[in-house]
Amino acid sequence: MTHPLAKLGALIVAAWLGLVGCGADPTQQTLSQNVGAAFAPCNDSEIKYLARKHNFMLSFRPCANNNFEQYAWSPDGRLLYFQLVLTAYVMDAEADTKNTSALPISTPLGPATWLTATRVAVPVGPPAESEPGTPPRLALVEVRQPSTFYVDLPLGFGDIEELSRGRAPGEVLALATWKGKQTVWAIDTNTGDVTEPFPFLPGKLESMTFTPQQGAIAVGVGGKEVQLWSTQDGVRVGTFAPALRGSLHPDGVWMMLEHLGEPVSIFYQRSWDELSEQARERELRRLQRFEENLPEQFPREVQPPTLSYARVTDGKRFLLDSVFGKDFAWYEPTPHFGAFVLWGFEGKQYKRNVMLGNFTDRLRAVEKGREFLGVREFTEATFTGPDGAAPPAEVPNGGKGKGKGKAKAEAPPTE
Repeated sequence: MTHPLAKLGALIVAAWLGLVGCGADPTQQTLSQNVGAAFAPCNDSEIKYLARKHNFMLSFRPCANNNFEQYAWSPDGRLLYFQLVLTAYVMDAEADTKNTSALPISTPLGPATWLTATRVAVPVGPPAESEPGTPPRLALVEVRQPSTFYVDLPLGFGDIEELSRGRAPGEVLALATWKGKQTVWAIDTNTGDVTEPFPFLPGKLESMTFTPQQGAIAVGVGGKEVQLWSTQDGVRVGTFAPALRGSLHPDGVWMMLEHLGEPVSIFYQRSWDELSEQARERELRRLQRFEENLPEQFPREVQPPTLSYARVTDGKRFLLDSVFGKDFAWYEPTPHFGAFVLWGFEGKQYKRNVMLGNFTDRLRAVEKGREFLGVREFTEATFTGPDGAAPPAEVPNGGKGKGKGKAKAEAPPTE
């Protein structure tokens, strides 16, 4: 059986390139050059080098017009759905030519989800001849045939913020506002029936992912925390903060969490080409003088979307501080592979891309107490156990926690 990275290797247009010199001494750059570098032409070699350095793979050319709005891998990992501004596409990642075709649907209005290995559900608008106020629909596209079916949503059903494969065949879970309530709704694509499957969830949810293998749902609440709930008995398994969105691995041991990272300068972003201490201090002084002349309301920093992963049993959490992105999803065909939309590497923003990476070594390293490039323990994070219970107090491996939810417990080994 071909390894998933090998199967997807042809997605990269050129072979990985090593570090190449730019011909100029980076210590001699002026502030204006550094500011301009944030908007400089895209550098394929730099992005490829950083992706390879941190063991991630680019699904598309680094410097293409990658204005992705949404993406979703099919359950078998063979098809990649992605959405540009007005059009939805599917790429056949297994084909040698990586055939890409536009879906025969109108403008997509939200995230998609795969119901089967070949059927994808996409929120779209009502028919063109509809009256004002007509709710959106779900387009169900059989990609291999192709053919399209539509499911009408009830009157008053709002925009879909998140979409996930449901508990039973043909069911999708949608985060949307209906009947004055923003929560998770179950849509039966066979009958069109819409019900509220999880009345125990808190209100005004801001994100949602569902893990059918565990019967667990992760929801973002209040822009501050993610709660993990068991849908089988309505018990809150854990609460993680800070967090905006979470995705439970199918084996139920690890949770990937998304949140905003430490602020970085909009005008001064450097990655692997580190300056000397003297040169860096000089550039920072120039940056300070530059920012002092900006209008007060002009933004000076940005918080990059950041990923961290936590063990569900005790909440012990680890921060990825070298790669930044959002909209994380576990890649189902291979244990502990994951995908996300790239923001940047090592504090520097690059063009968006759909990334795919192997997290196995990262997980094994933290379980064994070893260091791993670009990973550190996230001691500032907090965790509470089932329905607010404190995590285990004893630490079998002798590690020391800090603050609420820092106690450790043994976790099952990663496969």
